[in-house]
Amino acid sequence: MQTPKLLRATPGLRTGSVRLGSNHAYGFSGDHVRLDAELLVDNPAAVEGRDWALQLWACSGPFDGHASAGTLVAQAPVGRLSAEPQQYVGAEAFAFPPAGHGIHSMVMVLAAGHDGRFDEVHDYANYPRPECFAQPEINGTAGFELGDDSATLSAEGITNPRAPDNLSGTLSLELWALAAPYTSGKPDGVQLAASQLGCLGGQQAWHDVRVDAPVASKPAGSWHLSMLLREWTPIGFVTRDYANFALPVSWPEAAEAPVEATAEAKPGAKPGKAGKASSKSKDKDKSSKAKPAAVSINTASAAELAAVKGLSKTVVAAIVAARPFAGIDELLKVKGLGPKLLDKLKASLTL
Repeated sequence: MQTPKLLRATPGLRTGSVRLGSNHAYGFSGDHVRLDAELLVDNPAAVEGRDWALQLWACSGPFDGHASAGTLVAQAPVGRLSAEPQQYVGAEAFAFPPAGHGIHSMVMVLAAGHDGRFDEVHDYANYPRPECFAQPEINGTAGFELGDDSATLSAEGITNPRAPDNLSGTLSLELWALAAPYTSGKPDGVQLAASQLGCLGGQQAWHDVRVDAPVASKPAGSWHLSMLLREWTPIGFVTRDYANFALPVSWPEAAEAPVEATAEAKPGAKPGKAGKASSKSKDKDKSSKAKPAAVSINTASAAELAAVKGLSKTVVAAIVAARPFAGIDELLKVKGLGPKLLDKLKASLTL
């Protein structure tokens, strides 16, 4: 699950036609969370033609409807709603707590949408008690050394602060190249190196961690490097903690191998005819080249967006932070992207 990083109320939808009642709650159980809510429907027409879901967000502070940085911890689809004025819905979903060990304000959101995309925020409720998630974490200073073919990853310590009877999933220490410093959710970039460390019991720690791993990739361009501590779960590896490094790293474009001639002109061949054949062949090759597929501004990774000619890493980071977008022209709200540049990019972008 790709966890969005921006929560904002949908303009014109929070009218009270469908809203959260006074009774709602969430409860964690291991890697899952249960969401339950009372819903009040004042206008039966407002529930028609939409699928509905309860969402749980972790934000830096109480949500007031304006755009706010946060992590979508869980999304529990509840299907279509009835026209009843009062109804109760609930479901269980896998939990994706924000990485790190900060303190978060929790927000219940009533959202609607279509085809599994719930991007209409109809109502929300803030919880007074903040949450701090107990997750495996990196302690002290973290660092890395990059060689030609291998990398050394190090940390002063790695701790599992959970209860003593908790055994973590397999922990993996990884170095990633990202378009912007890591904050939360699925890493949006290229994994450079990774080493699996094993499982760690609750209230236990590893000290002076130092591991060597092969370098799997050196992507061209300039990148922010982040060390991620990830844990194996029933749905794959999930990031639990991270360390961002201040200095970016750059790699040049790979040199293309020279193309060798596969045939030589016959001694008896006439130059004029050979030239015409060559020209036709080139024209045919040009016309047969497939146009590159347009890149989605809502779902593409930062690395895919950065590959679009004309988009800088700074603009890509701003696009990722501001999505979702309702139309291509909304990109004009992104700092650094003006009308002239957007006109040049429209052929390469899609929703």
